[in-house]
Amino acid sequence: MKSVNCIQFIKKHRILSLFVFFVILVSGIIGIGDPYMSHVLIIGGIYGFLAIGLNVVTGLCGQINLGMAGFYAIGSYTSALLSTKLGVHFLVAFPVSIVFAAIAGLIIGYPALKVRGGVYLVLITTSFASIIQTILTQWVSLTNGPMGVVGIESPSFFGLTVQSLDSWLILTYFLLLVAMIVGMNIEHSRIGRSLKAVRESDTAAQSLGVNLAYYKILAFVISAAFGGAGGSLYAYYMTTVSPDIYNMNLSVQTLTMIVIGGVGSIPGSILGGIIIAVLPEMLRFLGSLQMVVYALLIVMATILLRRGLLGTGVDAIRFFKKALMGGASNG
Repeated sequence: MKSVNCIQFIKKHRILSLFVFFVILVSGIIGIGDPYMSHVLIIGGIYGFLAIGLNVVTGLCGQINLGMAGFYAIGSYTSALLSTKLGVHFLVAFPVSIVFAAIAGLIIGYPALKVRGGVYLVLITTSFASIIQTILTQWVSLTNGPMGVVGIESPSFFGLTVQSLDSWLILTYFLLLVAMIVGMNIEHSRIGRSLKAVRESDTAAQSLGVNLAYYKILAFVISAAFGGAGGSLYAYYMTTVSPDIYNMNLSVQTLTMIVIGGVGSIPGSILGGIIIAVLPEMLRFLGSLQMVVYALLIVMATILLRRGLLGTGVDAIRFFKKALMGGASNG
């Protein structure tokens, strides 16, 4: 019965439980004291922003989006240019980067309305990401072309500069916690319910009074905003950005994150992001077989974990909960 009460408490105090979980997670990572693993987990946390964004437009709204690398790039380069060319502080550059990425989501969301079927959406979104990468490469006077932007200043708060890996872990996972809370609130709000209705059926959603055009574009805007937030954070963490980072592989990786974590699951997005960052490092001892085994594990997870790792875990908890309650009633 204590286990059942614990589960009920977590459900009732979801935000508090998430906060405690993140405090324990970050404390544990810092306690390990491995600089390289800390770096990998920071990247995994940044990936979480991308995965949350994709889960809004794909998991909740059912719109295929393989252009997340483009939104990520816009967030990165906006922060990089504001920091290096204008000396803008992180607290200003970070939200401005989110707004710029959201505007890009608005622009790409409109033509996405004009097509039907996943194939055409894939073409539009991948073309968008390719165009952004080309602009970043060719517009040398602004972006420094293939050489990228260097010398991005680290964020500072109250005279304290975020430079150490421990401070970056705290900042990344704090912002990720905020992003997850925002994402979960969207999911359980009227917006989230409308997006799910669109995902299930355009016709049924319209019959319920859902404005298809508005909510499909809104899904792209929200998705882009999360991607821009992740891109901005990445630029400040790495202190340098270059166009080669924002390629098609990143967009496919983001799709893999939500499949592993759970399509439509906001917390699962974070789990997927961390796994995609950590798993290749765990398999590094395999040498030349590393990427082969990595790919096989991804395929197996896609086939066997149809609801993602988080969904499978929730199912397991429900199973044991029923077993515990059944045992208690029999007793």
